[in-house]
Amino acid sequence: MPLPHTVARRKFLLGAGAALGATAAVGLTRAGAAAATGVRRPGSRPNVLWIITDDQPRHTLPTMPRTWKRLVRRGVRFTRGNVAAPLCGPSRASMLTSMYVHNHGCQDNETMAEFNGQGLDQDTIGTRMTQAGYTCGYFGKYMNGYSDSPTYVAPGWQRWVASLGTVSHEVNVAGRVRTVDMHVDQFATNQLKRWLKRRATEAAPWFAVFAPTNPHSDGWKVDSYGPSTEHEHDFDGVAWNPPALNEKDMRDKPSWMQDLPFQRRAKMRAAYEGKLEELQDVDDQVNAILNRLGKLGMLDNTWIFFVTDNGYMLGEHRLAKKETAYEECVGTPFVVTGPGVRQGSLSQKLVSTVDLMPTTLEVAGLDPEAGRPLDGRSLVGPLTTGDWSGWRTRMLTEHPLKSWAHLREGNTVLVDHYAAGEQEVYDMAADPHQMSSLHATTDTAAMTARLTALRNASGRTLRALEM
Repeated sequence: MPLPHTVARRKFLLGAGAALGATAAVGLTRAGAAAATGVRRPGSRPNVLWIITDDQPRHTLPTMPRTWKRLVRRGVRFTRGNVAAPLCGPSRASMLTSMYVHNHGCQDNETMAEFNGQGLDQDTIGTRMTQAGYTCGYFGKYMNGYSDSPTYVAPGWQRWVASLGTVSHEVNVAGRVRTVDMHVDQFATNQLKRWLKRRATEAAPWFAVFAPTNPHSDGWKVDSYGPSTEHEHDFDGVAWNPPALNEKDMRDKPSWMQDLPFQRRAKMRAAYEGKLEELQDVDDQVNAILNRLGKLGMLDNTWIFFVTDNGYMLGEHRLAKKETAYEECVGTPFVVTGPGVRQGSLSQKLVSTVDLMPTTLEVAGLDPEAGRPLDGRSLVGPLTTGDWSGWRTRMLTEHPLKSWAHLREGNTVLVDHYAAGEQEVYDMAADPHQMSSLHATTDTAAMTARLTALRNASGRTLRALEM
């Protein structure tokens, strides 16, 4: 017999489906460093929490009832939020630095060695928030390639609890590797809750990242998932039949895709079931963290961002993977709540995960323009005033290792497979599942030129090209 919460979750899924749509301050005192980075607003400052899931397709967000109720309904949900790159390591590097992949250069998924080798870990959201006087904690998955340096602690984080894999029970706690007797996501949740309780006795504001490994499959097996015993049967037999599943006519797709075999429907359905069930564990963990914030009286003074590192394809266009330029991969659930943010609103503005860092810096009272130029934009003004004039009208997503770049302008998406000399063009209003590319009948010269300029630009120049 299903548990009551299982029934509630299934009812929620049916109802919501329609709504889819240990280090210190790197050589500076906190006061001195804050001045050096351009602090603009003294006094009591809001806290900030990033929640970054792993391999979560945007369309799965409504299956998380507590997250939906407590974050989506209390904030802004963006239906056109994209990751900088649809691959875990490069995507996380972009979040930490507000740099697109062509600027930070970490293209491969085993990212950390290259990231650290370039010294990029010396100037991240963690170091800047620490320099601004925030107490910073990282809890969960950090960056791919981490297991090669399992005792590493990134600069800028006063509390460090980082999982070493999606299957392993090993966790780096303040530079020491521990084997824990529970799922690493639950361990990270417990550690974050304890850390938050200690923050209640301090005057300094805090910044935290909660990065669960779920809903990532176990290893590289598409249909291998390990939800908790509480949720392992929540979505037994759930249907999975999206319009693009095993697309029949692939003549409009790039040449490398045209002869792809069909994916096994049963395997794709099982993978979908596993993802949804693992997301119920994430849903519980998010709820527990929000409960702790509420009990500590912190919830109303905390900005919360909910995103993923990349989406995932489960048979759409005959693909079972990330790394492609389709909406299932490049799209992220993107939700923001915070003081002054309009509750329960929906936005079609173009936002990217490179926007997390500049937004967080402005929340902290910092000038995002001080120091190294950032590729992203701060959402603080638009979210609190409702004035989106001057916001980007085109947005880049890219995968330099696979030699493609993706440009969104209004309802139009151009994918330029520049090494192969092939393109795709979609009208996302008329064809949201990207079944019929219009490249053969569309003059893409001007749009291609804009996309090429974006994927070769950085900082202010890149942001000017978005207009």
